[in-house]
Amino acid sequence: MHNKSLFTPLLLVALGALVGLIFSGALIYEHNGAKTQIGSAVCEAGETSSCDKAKESAMGKIFGLPLALYGYIFYGAMAALACFLLLSVNDTAASLLFWGAIAAVAFDVFLLLYSVFLLGGICRMCAVTYVASLLLAAGAFLFKKRSESMIKPESSSLAAKASFSVLLLLTLASGLFLHLHAQANRGPETEGKTAEERRLREQLNEEFYRQWKTGEALGLDKPRSGIKGASNPVLTIIEFADPLCPHCKDMGIVLGEFVKKYPDKVRVIFRHYPLDMQCNSAMKRAFHIGACDLARAMECGEAQGKFWQMHDAIFSQQEVFMRNPVTEKAIESLAATAGANAAQLVGCFRNQSTLAKVKSDIAAGNKIKVTGTPTVIVNDRRLPGVPLEFVPGILEKILLEESKR
Repeated sequence: MHNKSLFTPLLLVALGALVGLIFSGALIYEHNGAKTQIGSAVCEAGETSSCDKAKESAMGKIFGLPLALYGYIFYGAMAALACFLLLSVNDTAASLLFWGAIAAVAFDVFLLLYSVFLLGGICRMCAVTYVASLLLAAGAFLFKKRSESMIKPESSSLAAKASFSVLLLLTLASGLFLHLHAQANRGPETEGKTAEERRLREQLNEEFYRQWKTGEALGLDKPRSGIKGASNPVLTIIEFADPLCPHCKDMGIVLGEFVKKYPDKVRVIFRHYPLDMQCNSAMKRAFHIGACDLARAMECGEAQGKFWQMHDAIFSQQEVFMRNPVTEKAIESLAATAGANAAQLVGCFRNQSTLAKVKSDIAAGNKIKVTGTPTVIVNDRRLPGVPLEFVPGILEKILLEESKR
């Protein structure tokens, strides 16, 4: 390096990158359940630590990979830039170093606020990486300021380019290795916890299955619309749902994924149960106004072989219809989204005869004492009221047992 005044800024950058790499590497292990001495010393030092909460939070993973892995790659890239600048001063590289460090500090501020206000504490290992980012930012700022007046070479040296490339590749390779190695070396405590959770889930599925199996047969008829899946199914799943019910939207997604998984074994039938006084006599007060009209719109889609397309279009715009009335213009827009003939569908919508099928479904729901939506019937027996996260598991259990018959 031609100017010794640049050595101190680069030393700060190198120190920050080294600290960031060490603690990001340890966080990769901790995230994957492989204990480290650093984690034991820092995270378990007191009751105010939130390392586990941070690991399990929504920010713990991005695209299925630990946030710490992205941090590890970032610090490695900063170290590679510092090495490049040590061998060849370059304005572009200096700017990348500076703005990269500034972005890291800004993101760390966000993570700190997220940790304090949403998780109720500070992840101590994460806090060390925040300090590492501050060191990087300080060094990058000093380097940029001191190098502005320097005369730079017209082109960077081959050694600078080679060192940057080698260090960056080493960072990527070592980061991936740490992630895979950590997954392969999870502690017995983590594995035991996973096994215990699995056993508990299996026990709950067994109990839910028993409740379903001992339930009474309801004697429901099978409608001719709103059907998808197997023609000769092992499981026939009927969902009584309201187009303005958020839980129905979530249940519909779960059932849709389940029938996709078992297209030759499962049939799903949608039955209307709008919580709307306009067509549901069981409702004694105004609730989901417009739900009856949306149910009719689905039946108009059925007339064109587009029931499920209309179903999906309506539920995708559920929040809009919860705030705004159902108009013919809105129905026309839904038809376009569903790939249906808009003019025909609006004409059908104007005809109140479509209400007969909706009322028929409501009558069937009232007969079996539907008191809320979604209500799910599997092979003519009511599915126990379980949290949505348990529904795929209990359906898998019922399918397994029914396939043995």
